[in-house]
Amino acid sequence: MSPDASDEVLPPNHQEFPDGSLLRVVFHNFLTYEHTCFVPTASLNMILGHNGSGKSSIICGICLACGGSPKSLGRSEKIIEYIRHGCQEGYVEVTIADEKKGPQTVRLTIRIGKAPEYKLNGAQATQSDVNELRKYYNIQIDNPCAFLAQDKVKSFSEQSSIELLKNTEKAASDDLDKKHRDLVEQRKDTMTIEEMCSTTEKTVKHLEDSRTKILPLVENYRKKLALQTKLRILQKKMACVKYEQADKEYQAELKRADEALVEYRRVENDIRKSEEVMKKLNDRLQKERAQMAELTRAANGNLVEIQDKFNKNLIGNMMEKAKMKLENAERIADEHNQEVEKTRKNIETVTEKLEEANEALVGYDDALVEYRRAEAKLSQLERENRREEDAIHAKSYELRRLEDKSREKDNETSNFMKQRYRVLQEANEDLAKAWTWCRKNRQQLKGEVYTPLIDIVLNTPESAKNLENTIGMRDRQILVCQFKEDELLVNGKHQPWSINTAVVSQNNIHRDEIHATLSSELHQAGFKDLVSNCFDAPDTLKQYLCNVSGLNRIPYGTIDESKLESITERLERLRFSVFLANGMRFQATRSRYNQQKNISTQTSLRDARTWKDPVYRQPLTLKKADNTAAQEYQKLKQEFDNQTEDLREKRRNVQKERDVLKKTQLEWKSKQELQAKYRATLNTEKRRLEIIQKESFDLSKAQEEYANVEQTVMEKARAMLEKNLHNQKEYIEKYRELGRCAVFESICKLKVTKLYAKSNESREELNNLEDARRLAEDEMNAAMNKRKVAQESLKTHCELDHLNEAKMEPADKKLYSKMIELFEESNVPTQIDDLEQAITSEKTRLKVAQDSGEDGSIEHEHKLSEINSELANATSKYEKLIQNRQGVHDKLGTEIKEWKEEVEKMIERINENYIKFFDVLGCRGEVSLETPENPLDIEKYGIMIMVCFRKGENMKRLDNKVQSGGERSVATMLYLLALQQLCPVPFRCIDEINQGMDPTNERKVFDIMVGLWNGTSGSLTKTQYFLLSPKLLHGLDMRDNVNVVMVNSTLNTSHGQLYNSISKIRKTFTHLRIAE
Repeated sequence: MSPDASDEVLPPNHQEFPDGSLLRVVFHNFLTYEHTCFVPTASLNMILGHNGSGKSSIICGICLACGGSPKSLGRSEKIIEYIRHGCQEGYVEVTIADEKKGPQTVRLTIRIGKAPEYKLNGAQATQSDVNELRKYYNIQIDNPCAFLAQDKVKSFSEQSSIELLKNTEKAASDDLDKKHRDLVEQRKDTMTIEEMCSTTEKTVKHLEDSRTKILPLVENYRKKLALQTKLRILQKKMACVKYEQADKEYQAELKRADEALVEYRRVENDIRKSEEVMKKLNDRLQKERAQMAELTRAANGNLVEIQDKFNKNLIGNMMEKAKMKLENAERIADEHNQEVEKTRKNIETVTEKLEEANEALVGYDDALVEYRRAEAKLSQLERENRREEDAIHAKSYELRRLEDKSREKDNETSNFMKQRYRVLQEANEDLAKAWTWCRKNRQQLKGEVYTPLIDIVLNTPESAKNLENTIGMRDRQILVCQFKEDELLVNGKHQPWSINTAVVSQNNIHRDEIHATLSSELHQAGFKDLVSNCFDAPDTLKQYLCNVSGLNRIPYGTIDESKLESITERLERLRFSVFLANGMRFQATRSRYNQQKNISTQTSLRDARTWKDPVYRQPLTLKKADNTAAQEYQKLKQEFDNQTEDLREKRRNVQKERDVLKKTQLEWKSKQELQAKYRATLNTEKRRLEIIQKESFDLSKAQEEYANVEQTVMEKARAMLEKNLHNQKEYIEKYRELGRCAVFESICKLKVTKLYAKSNESREELNNLEDARRLAEDEMNAAMNKRKVAQESLKTHCELDHLNEAKMEPADKKLYSKMIELFEESNVPTQIDDLEQAITSEKTRLKVAQDSGEDGSIEHEHKLSEINSELANATSKYEKLIQNRQGVHDKLGTEIKEWKEEVEKMIERINENYIKFFDVLGCRGEVSLETPENPLDIEKYGIMIMVCFRKGENMKRLDNKVQSGGERSVATMLYLLALQQLCPVPFRCIDEINQGMDPTNERKVFDIMVGLWNGTSGSLTKTQYFLLSPKLLHGLDMRDNVNVVMVNSTLNTSHGQLYNSISKIRKTFTHLRIAE
């Protein structure tokens, strides 16, 4: 190369160069060169020179001019450092062959203090334009399989099998590379589903454990409930039996009372009949007497008529007026008697009701005394409550004082909180805004809200590194709430931020998890403690981190690596799958495809980033052990809340007792009012009776007046009879009738006397029956009271007023039928003694169950129901996720299988060339596809290179810790050569690949390369190659198509000639006096 070579120089046969090949490279103030033009050939270009001569500058210039990044060179990442020392600007220009368009020139100009400038065919261009041109010619500057800079040779041999597969796909097929990347993205989606499955599975397991814990309490509660139910059934049956027995006794007493009453009525009826007969006889007697009087009056009338026959009309008028006056007096007398009788009946009725009211008021005085005593007691309780309220007010003042004191403590910790807040704001601005909102709106939240970047306090400096390698990024930037309502309020749709939140209620905090301790067995193995104990945090936050990251099951410390296998087995036996030790993270998992196989992975621990700030090792003031003010505040606040709640409960109880007393007093008042009402009514009726009885109606006077009128008329009639013979005879006949009536009157008087004697005897018998009837009524009332008591018990236990199904309402009938069925199903005894024995037995069993210690409640029953519901939902969700995962796995498996078939074909072709090249060396080597245990782990597929450089040894995997540098260089170079047939790029560059090769292998590799370029088929015969080396072996097969370029920074301008043949090289060596 000559520094003053013309930029216009192109190879004479440049039109024969394949498209994309380099025709010329010009350097101006670039690294080693002041101004140099390099013109390569279309085949192999061997660039030789001692270290520091500027060989690698050619590769760097080609890379940068083709739009490559300085990072791919392994040197400085600042492009201005590629300017020649002492210069302000420089450029490198490449000319690319194109049969149709002609040579394409790309120039990269670098200036200090300015951005790099590209020109395409002399016109301004961008790096994107250059990248498009590079893609058009398939120039793969960023692929180490096609462009391997000096400082990247070692990293190429050290790259993992996964990276090797990716780079091989980039070199061999863009479709395979794109399909591989798409499959990796799909696998990430499936991993999300698998994480959801794992989370849901843990949820199901947690719910099952919770159900197992609460089930004994619920079963004990159900047992007590069953015993209580059985006891209530027995009590209902006892109430029914007692009511039936009481009702039966009452009916018997009622029957006896009825029989006594019937007998009493019979005698009373006999007396009545006797009196009726006597009355009839008296009536007949009165009638006969009246008839006699009538006959007398008639006779007298006849006499009057006879005597006063001429005043007939006057006599009739007189008699008519006297008769009307007599009838009117009789009517008034009857009405008066009826009114008296009615008033007497009213008095009897009111008297009976008054007696009932008096009976209802029996015990009122005792109840009044008890009421006053209870009222005094309640007043005393109220005074005590007021004194307690005054004490609570005094305590509230003390509580406010402690709050002010706590606020002063909070101000002291504001600097720590500000530093933590800055870390939070830098990590996630939305999360910082949400946390600030929670602080300002704390009164709207039911509980506290925590985040790991604020509320974690590290115990030791190494704690930050432990958390960095155990807690996921999502779980570091999250808000953990204590209530679901708070989560909806903080992260609802109305909020402007998008953050991650979670809920851990107080019921879901397990002390044995967040305060787990390291077993002595693990401590002896070298472990220091559990990750969950290397930091302090609120229980809610620590429980969440234990749930999602399993910190309570990750030990850390320093172990003896020679005992790693036994320690892993011991941890697996203890169901520990992850542990941190010796700067590594170990994870042991059981294969999903072979449950008998364990998979162990090791990764280096990442340095702490999230909690690296020293502020996280400063404890928060409110969490200090000596923070007596906070403890005193919490204690006083708890006492204040307890006393306030107790006072409320006492006042509720007092009010309940007052309500009961008031109700009882109202009932007594109602009875008193009813008694007063009946007493007033009775007095009114008695006064009315007295008034009515004082009224007198003299019926005899009216009868006497009527008799006087009649006498007058009779006297006048007698005068008429005297004058009339006919009337005289009639008068005599009537007197005869009067004689007969007198005889009949005597007979009636005799009968009346006999009946009166008989009536007296019956009254004596009636008096005896009255005593028997009253005794029967007393016994009946006693039975009735007993039945009332039984009826009240029946109402209390069975909600029925009676057991007569015919008289029941439809609802009562339904209740009664169900109760009878319940008795039959429960095989309840029917005898009172058996029932009492059974009730005593059930009460004893219930007492034993209550004293057993496992006291369940309805809350446990509801909690179990909630857990069963959540478990059903979680199980259903888990099954659906499993189905979705299977569907996604099937689809992904099919696509991976298709991709794998294409990759295996590619690798098979590479392997054929690789085996053939190693045979030339007298060694063995092969290339195969490394398949992970899980075929779906597309990101874990790689290319495995197995080599053996010595006879009698087994092939070993190519590794920077196993093979020497020279062996790795040979294996790498042969792999690149084997890949060439699949990678049709216009040119390749490899810088000092033969470093460390022994001369024999280097010569063989060189012969292989020359043989490939001299072939007539294959993509390598059309590929331009740049091979840089600091040395040149003797006796190499230097054919005419091998272009050897010498680079020596000490030569002058006359030495910069273009050498294209072996003869010219030998002449040059002779001229320079260099031995061959």
